[in-house]
Amino acid sequence: MRGAFWTIGAYGGSVGLRFGTNVVLSRLVAPEIFGVMLIINTLRNGIELLSDVGIGQNIVQNPKGESRSFRDVAWTIQLVRGLILFSLLFLAAAPLGQLYQLPGSAIQLSALTLALMGCASVSGYLLQRRLQFVRLNLFDLGVDAVGAALVIGLAFASPTIWSLILANILTAAIRTIATYFLPDARVWFAWNRQHAREILSFGKWIYLSSLLAFLCASFDKLYLGQAIPLALLGIYGLARNVADLPAALFARLGHSLVFPVIASQQSSSRSELHARLSPLRLKLLLVSAACVAFGTAFADYAIMIIYDSRYHDAGWMLPVMLLGVWGAILCSMNEYALLGVGKPFYGAAGNMTKLVCLVVGIPLALKTTGLLGTILVVAFSDFCRYIPVLIGQRRERLSFFLQDVAVTLFLLVLLGAFILLRWQAGFGTPFDGASFS
Repeated sequence: MRGAFWTIGAYGGSVGLRFGTNVVLSRLVAPEIFGVMLIINTLRNGIELLSDVGIGQNIVQNPKGESRSFRDVAWTIQLVRGLILFSLLFLAAAPLGQLYQLPGSAIQLSALTLALMGCASVSGYLLQRRLQFVRLNLFDLGVDAVGAALVIGLAFASPTIWSLILANILTAAIRTIATYFLPDARVWFAWNRQHAREILSFGKWIYLSSLLAFLCASFDKLYLGQAIPLALLGIYGLARNVADLPAALFARLGHSLVFPVIASQQSSSRSELHARLSPLRLKLLLVSAACVAFGTAFADYAIMIIYDSRYHDAGWMLPVMLLGVWGAILCSMNEYALLGVGKPFYGAAGNMTKLVCLVVGIPLALKTTGLLGTILVVAFSDFCRYIPVLIGQRRERLSFFLQDVAVTLFLLVLLGAFILLRWQAGFGTPFDGASFS
């Protein structure tokens, strides 16, 4: 619980920074700039996940994770991977720029972050392995604060795409340098065939799961990037980024808390693991359900108050997306529990199911029902992802299905109460602006 409080607190600070930065940027740059950055960041993140072999997960989960030689091999793989990814994105920038009608040089400049992050020490993963939540979360929050100051300052000086890209590069450089000031940060080039085999063997499922997770998270952005105007894409991206915050919090909780806690207790029986995790999980889900219900009921008014009229269409998009995020929250908690017992396959299977839903549903929905239908497909696709993960939990005797159902019913009842109060007060419902036209 102490780790959860620190993770939630630090993430709350990070969310505040990101949200405040978004609001300031919406005053400084046009929606088209948001659309361009959405595409560039999606492309960069995508190529990064194309070769994710789970360096961090290996250090946390492998019994040799404390070994200096194992960490050196892991860092060497990470560095080589970062340089290769930088080269690939640099070379692919021209055709990608033509596809999305963007300057190829902007994509090439953005690729520098891949090389910089590949040079980072693996010391942060050691903090996660050792359950040192305070230091790890303060480190992440500090870097986020520096990044927010950089992007606002540079956008104020020059409200262009180039200033936002430069801010990303400088933030990546600062994060990389800062990792060498954490405990046990020293690393150097090394190679050991046995260590490399263990890393890559465990990492093959991490690679597949990361690739599928990227496609699930980005297929809508990449498809809509060439199907709707950039200004509308920027508005959609703003709503999507805000809606993703609760899911990102639970992904961080799962990655920073649930995964290392279970990985450190693999010798325990499944029933003991279940008994230890269930109370913490229930408390976190109840708080999350209350926040999602409240956010869904009133998010449209927040958009109208905080953002100028250019972004008001995000007001009807955000409540729909927030309601669908509940499926992502449940999946994140369940997938990291399975990863902690060394079973990453089910997460990959869940993401594959979600991807099929998106690939089939998004083009069909956009053609027949417009953007609202597309958003509904994106929002509720995580409930398809939930099914394979549930099967995996049952097979591994680590299922929380009844708890998930109970908390979901609590969310729906609470959401209904909020909407009823709002409607009786004469403010309509959060979905009034939505239309299938």
